[in-house]
Amino acid sequence: MTVPRTTSARERGSEVQSVARAAALLDAVVSSGSGLTLTELAKRTELTVSTAHRLIRTLCSGNLLCRDATGDRFVPGPLLLRLGRQSLASAGLPEVGDVLADLAERTGETASAGLRRGANVLVLLAVQSSSALRFTGAAGAQVPLLSSGLGLAMLALADEPVAEVVAQAGVEGERADELSSELLTIQFRGFCVFDDPAQPGLRTIAAPVLGDETRPRIAVEITGPVSRMGDDRVDELGEAVRSAAILLQDLPVSIAFGAL
Repeated sequence: MTVPRTTSARERGSEVQSVARAAALLDAVVSSGSGLTLTELAKRTELTVSTAHRLIRTLCSGNLLCRDATGDRFVPGPLLLRLGRQSLASAGLPEVGDVLADLAERTGETASAGLRRGANVLVLLAVQSSSALRFTGAAGAQVPLLSSGLGLAMLALADEPVAEVVAQAGVEGERADELSSELLTIQFRGFCVFDDPAQPGLRTIAAPVLGDETRPRIAVEITGPVSRMGDDRVDELGEAVRSAAILLQDLPVSIAFGAL
């Protein structure tokens, strides 16, 4: 009679450790936005290159990761992407798309929803304007909190004093005073008007999706040329964006994304 082999506690611990390390590698790739090299992955996850290589090879064989077109960087694989799409569908992403599509139609501008990830905002979904002259936003893009309407809207309407928000952002001197004034203006309006200095002529109006958390994790925005989003339309467009944010607040996606 063959006696089944018993897995020791040490072996079980090793298996659990491998799962945790694999999860860390997947998280690093997904958070990077554009993929990472083997060396970068090992550094970010604090693994040796040999350990990272062994785990990545397993993840690639399971289609959770794959190499990009250059062959140098690792990006999400087809299985991971499929799992992500299914998860987003069950979390209410189609309904978010409907809200953004309605917002884009009402305002004539590209509508987007974004998630706070540390010091950045990850664009989750974007619905393009039907106008020939439009902002071509794309899901998956990452922008700094302080350099986006989405980020400033979330920072301004967090349940924290403006001085603390500015200090946590690491901003000092004259820029700190400017940021404080900007955040107070957003609080007064209930939405953010952001003219991107890196893209002259482009304007964003954004509002956070408020919930039970003290710090909003999700926001919605419209972006388009200043020529169509002039000061005379700011209040009208701002209310449209705030209405969309209120609709998103009641969707299950707010819960799912807020936990990311």
